[in-house]
Amino acid sequence: MSRIKTVECIGNHYQMGRAQGEGTRDELSRLDEAVAELLAVGNRGPLGKAAQFLSPVLAGGMALIGGRLLAKDLAAHYPDQHTRLKGIAAGSGQTERRLYIGPAMELLLNRIVPAKACTAMAVSRDRSATGEPMIAKNFDYPRAALEQYLARISRPTGLSHSIDVTSAPLVGSHEGINDYGLAVAYNYGHFSGKPAARVSITTLVQEVLEHCDSVDDAIERIGSRPRAGGALLMLADSGGHIASVELSPDSIAVRHGRDCGDVLIHANHAVTKEMQGCDVPHDARFPSWWGPPEMTGTRFHASSESRHGRAETLLEEAGMISEETLKAILSDHGPSGHGSDHSICRHGALYATTCSVVLFPRRREIHLMFGSPCSSEFVTLSLDGGADSSSNHSNPTSNTSQGNRMQSITGTVKKNDLEGGFWELHADGGDRFQLRGGSSDLLVEGARVTIKGSVDGGGFGIGMTGPYLDVDSWSAA
Repeated sequence: MSRIKTVECIGNHYQMGRAQGEGTRDELSRLDEAVAELLAVGNRGPLGKAAQFLSPVLAGGMALIGGRLLAKDLAAHYPDQHTRLKGIAAGSGQTERRLYIGPAMELLLNRIVPAKACTAMAVSRDRSATGEPMIAKNFDYPRAALEQYLARISRPTGLSHSIDVTSAPLVGSHEGINDYGLAVAYNYGHFSGKPAARVSITTLVQEVLEHCDSVDDAIERIGSRPRAGGALLMLADSGGHIASVELSPDSIAVRHGRDCGDVLIHANHAVTKEMQGCDVPHDARFPSWWGPPEMTGTRFHASSESRHGRAETLLEEAGMISEETLKAILSDHGPSGHGSDHSICRHGALYATTCSVVLFPRRREIHLMFGSPCSSEFVTLSLDGGADSSSNHSNPTSNTSQGNRMQSITGTVKKNDLEGGFWELHADGGDRFQLRGGSSDLLVEGARVTIKGSVDGGGFGIGMTGPYLDVDSWSAA
Protein backbone atom coordinates (compact mmCIF):
# COMPACT_ATOMS: atom_id res chain seq x y z
CA MET A 1 0.00 0.00 0.00
CA SER A 2 1.48 3.37 -0.99
CA ARG A 3 -1.55 5.67 -1.33
CA ILE A 4 -1.34 8.55 1.13
CA LYS A 5 -4.60 10.25 2.05
CA THR A 6 -3.79 13.91 2.73
CA VAL A 7 -6.06 16.48 4.34
CA GLU A 8 -5.19 20.19 4.62
CA CYS A 9 -6.64 21.99 7.65
CA ILE A 10 -6.50 25.81 7.84
CA GLY A 11 -7.80 28.37 10.35
CA ASN A 12 -8.74 28.16 14.01
CA HIS A 13 -8.89 24.78 15.71
CA TYR A 14 -12.60 24.29 15.08
CA GLN A 15 -12.16 25.09 11.38
CA MET A 16 -9.18 22.73 11.14
CA GLY A 17 -11.14 19.97 12.85
CA ARG A 18 -14.12 20.46 10.56
CA ALA A 19 -11.86 20.16 7.50
CA GLN A 20 -10.42 16.92 8.91
CA GLY A 21 -13.90 15.55 9.61
CA GLU A 22 -15.15 16.40 6.13
CA GLY A 23 -12.05 14.85 4.56
CA THR A 24 -12.32 11.61 6.55
CA ARG A 25 -16.10 11.17 6.65
CA ASP A 26 -15.94 7.74 4.97
CA GLU A 27 -13.16 6.45 7.23
CA LEU A 28 -14.91 7.63 10.38
CA SER A 29 -18.17 6.01 9.30
CA ARG A 30 -16.31 2.67 9.47
CA LEU A 31 -14.60 3.38 12.80
CA ASP A 32 -16.51 0.63 14.64
CA GLU A 33 -15.30 -1.97 12.13
CA ALA A 34 -11.67 -0.89 12.58
CA VAL A 35 -12.01 -0.99 16.37
CA ALA A 36 -13.53 -4.49 16.20
CA GLU A 37 -10.53 -5.75 14.24
CA LEU A 38 -8.07 -4.06 16.57
CA LEU A 39 -9.75 -5.47 19.66
CA ALA A 40 -9.77 -8.93 18.12
CA VAL A 41 -5.92 -8.89 18.24
CA GLY A 42 -5.54 -11.01 15.14
CA ASN A 43 -8.84 -12.90 15.76
CA ARG A 44 -6.86 -15.63 17.51
CA GLY A 45 -6.31 -16.57 21.11
CA PRO A 46 -8.90 -16.43 23.90
CA LEU A 47 -8.64 -12.65 24.31
CA GLY A 48 -8.99 -12.08 20.57
CA LYS A 49 -12.04 -14.31 20.24
CA ALA A 50 -13.75 -12.72 23.23
CA ALA A 51 -12.94 -9.20 21.99
CA GLN A 52 -14.28 -9.98 18.52
CA PHE A 53 -17.54 -11.30 19.95
CA LEU A 54 -17.95 -8.36 22.33
CA SER A 55 -16.52 -5.64 20.05
CA PRO A 56 -19.79 -3.66 19.63
CA VAL A 57 -20.20 -3.54 23.40
CA LEU A 58 -16.51 -2.72 23.97
CA ALA A 59 -16.50 0.04 21.32
CA GLY A 60 -19.64 1.55 22.83
CA GLY A 61 -18.11 1.34 26.28
CA MET A 62 -14.93 3.10 25.15
CA ALA A 63 -17.01 5.87 23.59
CA LEU A 64 -19.09 6.27 26.74
CA ILE A 65 -16.15 6.22 29.17
CA GLY A 66 -13.96 8.29 26.87
CA GLY A 67 -16.67 10.87 26.39
CA ARG A 68 -17.12 11.25 30.13
CA LEU A 69 -13.56 11.01 31.42
CA LEU A 70 -11.23 12.00 28.59
CA ALA A 71 -13.34 14.94 27.42
CA LYS A 72 -13.16 16.66 30.78
CA ASP A 73 -9.36 16.51 30.97
CA LEU A 74 -8.89 17.41 27.30
CA ALA A 75 -11.04 20.52 27.71
CA ALA A 76 -9.27 21.54 30.93
CA HIS A 77 -5.66 21.06 29.83
CA TYR A 78 -5.68 21.16 26.02
CA PRO A 79 -8.65 23.40 25.10
CA ASP A 80 -7.47 24.00 21.53
CA GLN A 81 -7.42 20.26 20.81
CA HIS A 82 -10.80 19.85 22.51
CA THR A 83 -12.13 22.46 20.09
CA ARG A 84 -10.50 20.62 17.17
CA LEU A 85 -12.33 17.43 18.18
CA LYS A 86 -15.63 19.30 18.15
CA GLY A 87 -14.82 20.39 14.61
CA ILE A 88 -14.03 16.82 13.52
CA ALA A 89 -17.40 15.71 14.87
CA ALA A 90 -19.22 18.49 13.02
CA GLY A 91 -17.40 17.83 9.75
CA SER A 92 -17.82 14.06 9.82
CA GLY A 93 -21.34 13.84 11.17
CA GLN A 94 -20.17 11.68 14.09
CA THR A 95 -20.89 12.38 17.73
CA GLU A 96 -18.11 13.83 19.83
CA ARG A 97 -18.40 10.91 22.22
CA ARG A 98 -17.76 8.41 19.43
CA LEU A 99 -14.55 10.17 18.46
CA TYR A 100 -13.14 9.52 21.92
CA ILE A 101 -12.81 5.88 20.84
CA GLY A 102 -9.55 6.98 19.13
CA PRO A 103 -7.67 8.34 22.17
CA ALA A 104 -9.28 5.71 24.43
CA MET A 105 -7.92 3.00 22.12
CA GLU A 106 -4.49 4.61 22.23
CA LEU A 107 -4.45 4.58 26.03
CA LEU A 108 -5.81 1.02 26.10
CA LEU A 109 -3.10 -0.35 23.81
CA ASN A 110 -0.47 1.78 25.55
CA ARG A 111 -1.23 0.79 29.13
CA ILE A 112 -3.61 -2.14 29.50
CA VAL A 113 -2.77 -4.17 26.38
CA PRO A 114 0.87 -3.21 25.68
CA ALA A 115 1.55 -2.91 21.95
CA LYS A 116 5.27 -3.66 21.73
CA ALA A 117 5.80 -1.71 18.54
CA CYS A 118 7.95 0.82 16.61
CA THR A 119 11.65 1.49 15.96
CA ALA A 120 13.13 5.00 15.69
CA MET A 121 16.57 6.41 14.86
CA ALA A 122 17.95 9.95 14.81
CA VAL A 123 21.14 11.25 13.22
CA SER A 124 22.73 14.60 14.07
CA ARG A 125 24.29 16.86 11.46
CA ASP A 126 27.75 15.58 12.42
CA ARG A 127 26.95 11.97 11.43
CA SER A 128 24.80 12.88 8.44
CA ALA A 129 26.31 12.45 4.98
CA THR A 130 24.65 15.71 3.89
CA GLY A 131 25.16 17.64 7.13
CA GLU A 132 21.44 17.69 7.93
CA PRO A 133 19.78 16.02 10.94
CA MET A 134 17.25 13.25 10.24
CA ILE A 135 14.78 11.01 12.06
CA ALA A 136 13.62 7.65 10.67
CA LYS A 137 10.86 5.53 12.19
CA ASN A 138 8.80 2.42 11.55
CA PHE A 139 5.35 2.37 13.13
CA ASP A 140 4.32 -1.22 13.92
CA TYR A 141 0.64 -1.83 14.59
CA PRO A 142 -2.17 -4.26 13.73
CA ARG A 143 -2.85 -4.07 9.99
CA ALA A 144 -6.51 -3.32 10.64
CA ALA A 145 -5.59 0.27 11.52
CA LEU A 146 -4.24 1.11 8.06
CA GLU A 147 -7.52 2.36 6.63
CA GLN A 148 -7.70 5.13 9.23
CA TYR A 149 -4.19 6.56 8.53
CA LEU A 150 -3.72 9.98 6.97
CA ALA A 151 -1.25 12.79 6.48
CA ARG A 152 -2.56 16.13 7.72
CA ILE A 153 -1.26 19.58 6.86
CA SER A 154 -2.18 21.77 9.85
CA ARG A 155 -2.08 25.54 9.41
CA PRO A 156 -3.44 27.00 12.67
CA THR A 157 -3.95 30.74 12.90
CA GLY A 158 -1.12 32.36 14.88
CA LEU A 159 0.70 29.07 15.64
CA SER A 160 3.31 26.97 13.94
CA HIS A 161 2.20 25.04 10.86
CA SER A 162 3.02 21.36 10.60
CA ILE A 163 2.82 18.12 8.63
CA ASP A 164 1.22 15.50 10.89
CA VAL A 165 1.11 11.73 10.48
CA THR A 166 -2.07 10.72 12.26
CA SER A 167 -5.31 8.76 12.15
CA ALA A 168 -8.78 9.92 11.12
CA PRO A 169 -10.35 10.24 14.62
CA LEU A 170 -7.32 11.77 16.34
CA VAL A 171 -6.73 15.45 17.13
CA GLY A 172 -3.09 14.63 17.83
CA SER A 173 -0.41 12.92 15.78
CA HIS A 174 2.19 10.16 16.00
CA GLU A 175 4.88 12.15 14.24
CA GLY A 176 5.29 15.43 12.47
CA ILE A 177 7.45 18.39 11.56
CA ASN A 178 6.71 22.09 11.91
CA ASP A 179 7.80 25.25 10.12
CA TYR A 180 10.45 25.98 12.76
CA GLY A 181 12.11 22.77 11.61
CA LEU A 182 11.26 20.78 14.76
CA ALA A 183 10.55 17.08 14.13
CA VAL A 184 8.90 14.63 16.56
CA ALA A 185 8.34 10.86 16.30
CA TYR A 186 6.41 8.88 18.94
CA ASN A 187 6.96 5.23 19.98
CA TYR A 188 4.84 3.50 22.60
CA GLY A 189 6.54 2.99 25.95
CA HIS A 190 5.01 1.01 28.80
CA PHE A 191 6.22 3.04 31.76
CA SER A 192 4.23 3.16 34.98
CA GLY A 193 3.40 6.34 36.88
CA LYS A 194 0.56 8.46 38.15
CA PRO A 195 -1.10 10.48 35.35
CA ALA A 196 -2.01 14.10 36.04
CA ALA A 197 -4.68 14.01 33.31
CA ARG A 198 -6.29 11.45 31.02
CA VAL A 199 -4.76 12.87 27.87
CA SER A 200 -3.05 10.74 25.21
CA ILE A 201 0.54 11.28 24.08
CA THR A 202 -0.55 12.03 20.50
CA THR A 203 -2.30 15.13 21.85
CA LEU A 204 0.90 16.25 23.56
CA VAL A 205 2.86 15.69 20.33
CA GLN A 206 0.45 18.00 18.50
CA GLU A 207 0.87 20.73 21.10
CA VAL A 208 4.65 20.47 20.75
CA LEU A 209 4.36 20.90 16.99
CA GLU A 210 2.12 23.96 17.40
CA HIS A 211 4.18 25.76 20.05
CA CYS A 212 7.84 24.66 20.09
CA ASP A 213 10.76 25.78 17.95
CA SER A 214 13.68 23.60 19.08
CA VAL A 215 14.61 20.35 20.81
CA ASP A 216 15.25 22.15 24.11
CA ASP A 217 11.93 24.01 23.89
CA ALA A 218 10.12 20.74 23.19
CA ILE A 219 11.76 18.91 26.10
CA GLU A 220 10.71 21.67 28.50
CA ARG A 221 7.09 21.57 27.33
CA ILE A 222 6.89 17.76 27.23
CA GLY A 223 8.11 17.45 30.81
CA SER A 224 5.74 20.08 32.17
CA ARG A 225 2.45 19.07 30.52
CA PRO A 226 -0.07 16.59 32.03
CA ARG A 227 -0.50 13.31 30.17
CA ALA A 228 -1.34 9.62 30.53
CA GLY A 229 0.51 6.62 29.15
CA GLY A 230 4.18 6.18 28.38
CA ALA A 231 6.25 7.10 25.35
CA LEU A 232 9.65 7.27 23.73
CA LEU A 233 9.83 10.48 21.69
CA MET A 234 12.57 11.16 19.14
CA LEU A 235 13.28 14.85 18.55
CA ALA A 236 15.40 16.75 16.02
CA ASP A 237 15.60 20.40 15.00
CA SER A 238 16.95 22.43 12.11
CA GLY A 239 19.97 23.43 14.19
CA GLY A 240 21.15 19.83 14.07
CA HIS A 241 20.27 18.80 17.64
CA ILE A 242 18.71 15.41 18.41
CA ALA A 243 17.33 13.88 21.60
CA SER A 244 15.54 10.74 22.80
CA VAL A 245 12.91 11.37 25.49
CA GLU A 246 11.61 8.54 27.67
CA LEU A 247 8.32 9.62 29.20
CA SER A 248 6.13 8.13 31.91
CA PRO A 249 2.92 9.76 33.17
CA ASP A 250 4.89 11.58 35.88
CA SER A 251 8.60 11.52 34.99
CA ILE A 252 11.00 12.14 32.11
CA ALA A 253 14.52 11.03 31.11
CA VAL A 254 16.50 12.44 28.19
CA ARG A 255 19.45 11.29 26.10
CA HIS A 256 21.13 13.87 23.86
CA GLY A 257 22.85 13.03 20.59
CA ARG A 258 26.01 14.86 21.62
CA ASP A 259 26.45 12.31 24.45
CA CYS A 260 25.74 9.25 22.29
CA GLY A 261 27.99 9.54 19.25
CA ASP A 262 25.53 11.78 17.38
CA VAL A 263 23.21 8.81 16.74
CA LEU A 264 20.21 7.81 18.86
CA ILE A 265 18.09 4.65 18.72
CA HIS A 266 15.07 3.51 20.67
CA ALA A 267 12.37 0.90 20.24
CA ASN A 268 9.91 0.31 23.10
CA HIS A 269 12.00 -0.50 26.17
CA ALA A 270 13.74 1.94 28.51
CA VAL A 271 17.38 2.69 27.74
CA THR A 272 18.03 5.14 30.57
CA LYS A 273 18.58 3.90 34.12
CA GLU A 274 16.07 6.49 35.37
CA MET A 275 13.19 4.92 33.43
CA GLN A 276 14.11 1.23 33.68
CA GLY A 277 12.52 1.04 37.12
CA CYS A 278 9.20 2.19 35.61
CA ASP A 279 9.32 -0.28 32.70
CA VAL A 280 7.83 -3.75 32.32
CA PRO A 281 10.25 -6.20 34.04
CA HIS A 282 13.03 -7.51 31.81
CA ASP A 283 11.95 -11.16 32.15
CA ALA A 284 8.18 -10.59 31.82
CA ARG A 285 6.46 -12.92 29.34
CA PHE A 286 3.16 -12.89 27.45
CA PRO A 287 0.47 -15.01 29.10
CA SER A 288 -1.49 -17.68 27.25
CA TRP A 289 -4.68 -15.62 27.20
CA TRP A 290 -3.07 -12.67 25.40
CA GLY A 291 -2.81 -12.53 21.60
CA PRO A 292 -1.99 -15.20 19.02
CA PRO A 293 -0.66 -18.55 20.31
CA GLU A 294 2.77 -17.86 18.78
CA MET A 295 3.32 -15.13 21.37
CA THR A 296 2.49 -17.22 24.43
CA GLY A 297 5.49 -17.49 26.72
CA THR A 298 7.68 -15.16 24.67
CA ARG A 299 9.54 -12.46 26.56
CA PHE A 300 7.79 -9.11 26.37
CA HIS A 301 10.91 -7.08 25.50
CA ALA A 302 12.43 -9.63 23.08
CA SER A 303 11.24 -7.94 19.89
CA SER A 304 12.08 -4.43 21.11
CA GLU A 305 15.60 -5.42 22.14
CA SER A 306 16.17 -7.30 18.87
CA ARG A 307 15.11 -4.34 16.73
CA HIS A 308 17.15 -1.89 18.82
CA GLY A 309 20.26 -4.08 18.60
CA ARG A 310 19.95 -4.62 14.86
CA ALA A 311 19.55 -0.88 14.19
CA GLU A 312 22.58 -0.18 16.37
CA THR A 313 24.71 -2.68 14.40
CA LEU A 314 23.64 -1.36 11.00
CA LEU A 315 24.25 2.28 11.94
CA GLU A 316 27.70 1.48 13.32
CA GLU A 317 28.60 -0.29 10.06
CA ALA A 318 27.29 2.58 7.93
CA GLY A 319 29.80 5.28 8.99
CA MET A 320 28.38 8.54 7.66
CA ILE A 321 24.63 8.14 7.31
CA SER A 322 22.45 9.20 4.36
CA GLU A 323 18.68 9.09 3.89
CA GLU A 324 19.22 6.01 1.70
CA THR A 325 21.00 4.35 4.63
CA LEU A 326 18.04 5.04 6.91
CA LYS A 327 15.48 3.79 4.38
CA ALA A 328 17.47 0.58 3.89
CA ILE A 329 17.52 0.02 7.65
CA LEU A 330 13.75 0.60 7.85
CA SER A 331 13.37 -2.18 5.25
CA ASP A 332 15.75 -4.59 7.01
CA HIS A 333 14.62 -8.18 7.67
CA GLY A 334 17.52 -9.12 9.92
CA PRO A 335 20.53 -11.39 9.29
CA SER A 336 18.30 -14.17 7.94
CA GLY A 337 16.69 -11.92 5.34
CA HIS A 338 13.21 -13.09 6.38
CA GLY A 339 10.88 -10.61 8.05
CA SER A 340 9.58 -11.64 11.46
CA ASP A 341 8.26 -10.30 14.73
CA HIS A 342 11.83 -9.39 15.67
CA SER A 343 12.94 -7.59 12.48
CA ILE A 344 12.98 -3.81 12.02
CA CYS A 345 10.65 -4.19 9.04
CA ARG A 346 8.12 -6.07 11.13
CA HIS A 347 6.16 -9.09 9.85
CA GLY A 348 4.71 -10.55 13.02
CA ALA A 349 1.70 -12.63 13.96
CA LEU A 350 -0.08 -9.55 15.27
CA TYR A 351 2.09 -6.48 14.64
CA ALA A 352 3.47 -5.43 11.27
CA THR A 353 5.17 -2.29 10.05
CA THR A 354 2.23 -0.26 8.74
CA CYS A 355 3.90 3.15 8.31
CA SER A 356 7.45 4.41 7.72
CA VAL A 357 8.69 7.99 7.89
CA VAL A 358 11.93 9.89 7.40
CA LEU A 359 11.81 13.47 8.73
CA PHE A 360 14.10 16.28 7.52
CA PRO A 361 14.00 19.32 9.86
CA ARG A 362 15.99 21.66 7.60
CA ARG A 363 13.82 20.90 4.58
CA ARG A 364 10.59 20.98 6.62
CA GLU A 365 9.82 17.76 4.75
CA ILE A 366 8.64 14.21 5.40
CA HIS A 367 9.13 11.09 3.31
CA LEU A 368 6.16 8.87 4.15
CA MET A 369 4.69 5.51 3.22
CA PHE A 370 1.73 3.52 4.50
CA GLY A 371 2.41 -0.21 4.40
CA SER A 372 5.62 -2.24 4.59
CA PRO A 373 8.83 -0.38 3.64
CA CYS A 374 10.14 -3.51 1.93
CA SER A 375 7.35 -3.35 -0.66
CA SER A 376 6.05 0.23 -0.82
CA GLU A 377 7.36 3.57 -2.09
CA PHE A 378 7.91 6.77 -0.13
CA VAL A 379 5.89 9.89 -0.94
CA THR A 380 7.35 13.34 -0.21
CA LEU A 381 5.32 15.91 1.73
CA SER A 382 6.49 19.44 2.45
CA LEU A 383 4.84 22.42 4.10
CA ASP A 384 5.18 24.46 0.93
CA GLY A 385 4.57 21.82 -1.70
CA GLY A 386 2.04 19.38 -0.23
CA ALA A 387 2.43 15.81 -1.52
CA ASP A 388 4.79 14.82 -4.33
CA SER A 389 6.09 11.36 -5.13
CA SER A 390 9.20 12.77 -6.85
CA SER A 391 12.62 12.66 -5.18
CA ASN A 392 13.83 16.21 -5.88
CA HIS A 393 14.73 17.69 -2.49
CA SER A 394 17.05 20.51 -3.54
CA ASN A 395 15.06 23.47 -2.20
CA PRO A 396 14.95 23.68 1.60
CA THR A 397 12.29 25.95 3.06
CA SER A 398 13.40 29.36 4.35
CA ASN A 399 12.14 30.21 7.82
CA THR A 400 12.18 33.95 7.17
CA SER A 401 10.00 34.02 4.07
CA GLN A 402 6.77 32.81 5.62
CA GLY A 403 4.02 35.29 6.47
CA ASN A 404 1.15 35.44 8.96
CA ARG A 405 2.28 32.65 11.30
CA MET A 406 4.61 32.07 14.22
CA GLN A 407 8.27 31.90 13.26
CA SER A 408 11.68 31.87 14.91
CA ILE A 409 14.06 34.39 13.30
CA THR A 410 17.66 35.09 14.28
CA GLY A 411 19.42 38.36 13.48
CA THR A 412 20.76 41.69 14.72
CA VAL A 413 18.71 44.49 16.31
CA LYS A 414 19.33 47.91 14.75
CA LYS A 415 17.85 51.41 15.16
CA ASN A 416 16.52 53.14 12.04
CA ASP A 417 16.33 56.94 12.44
CA LEU A 418 13.91 57.42 9.54
CA GLU A 419 10.70 59.36 10.37
CA GLY A 420 11.30 59.70 14.08
CA GLY A 421 13.06 56.36 14.50
CA PHE A 422 12.02 52.72 14.90
CA TRP A 423 13.69 49.39 15.63
CA GLU A 424 14.43 46.66 13.10
CA LEU A 425 15.67 43.08 13.05
CA HIS A 426 18.21 42.45 10.30
CA ALA A 427 17.77 38.68 9.86
CA ASP A 428 20.73 36.44 9.11
CA GLY A 429 19.09 35.38 5.86
CA GLY A 430 19.10 38.98 4.57
CA ASP A 431 15.50 39.94 5.30
CA ARG A 432 14.64 43.04 7.36
CA PHE A 433 11.70 43.36 9.75
CA GLN A 434 10.27 46.26 11.74
CA LEU A 435 9.78 45.20 15.35
CA ARG A 436 6.41 45.60 16.99
CA GLY A 437 6.19 44.76 20.69
CA GLY A 438 8.86 43.32 22.94
CA SER A 439 10.46 44.68 26.11
CA SER A 440 12.96 47.52 26.32
CA ASP A 441 15.70 44.94 26.96
CA LEU A 442 15.25 43.74 23.39
CA LEU A 443 15.73 47.17 21.83
CA VAL A 444 19.50 47.41 22.10
CA GLU A 445 21.62 48.49 19.14
CA GLY A 446 23.66 45.56 17.82
CA ALA A 447 22.05 42.90 20.03
CA ARG A 448 22.13 39.38 18.58
CA VAL A 449 18.76 37.77 19.26
CA THR A 450 16.34 35.05 18.19
CA ILE A 451 12.77 36.34 18.09
CA LYS A 452 9.69 34.15 18.15
CA GLY A 453 6.78 35.97 16.57
CA SER A 454 4.52 36.40 13.57
CA VAL A 455 5.18 38.40 10.42
CA ASP A 456 2.42 40.72 9.28
CA GLY A 457 2.24 39.74 5.62
CA GLY A 458 -0.30 42.46 4.83
CA GLY A 459 2.25 45.12 3.94
CA PHE A 460 5.35 47.09 4.91
CA GLY A 461 5.77 49.32 7.96
CA ILE A 462 7.13 52.85 8.31
CA GLY A 463 9.36 53.87 5.45
CA MET A 464 8.61 50.66 3.52
CA THR A 465 11.83 49.09 4.85
CA GLY A 466 10.25 45.73 5.68
CA PRO A 467 7.15 44.01 7.12
CA TYR A 468 6.24 44.14 10.79
CA LEU A 469 7.42 41.34 13.07
CA ASP A 470 5.10 41.05 16.07
CA VAL A 471 7.26 39.88 18.97
CA ASP A 472 5.89 37.02 21.07
CA SER A 473 9.14 36.18 22.91
CA TRP A 474 12.87 36.49 22.38
CA SER A 475 16.23 35.24 23.64
CA ALA A 476 19.88 36.14 23.16
CA ALA A 477 21.42 34.37 20.15
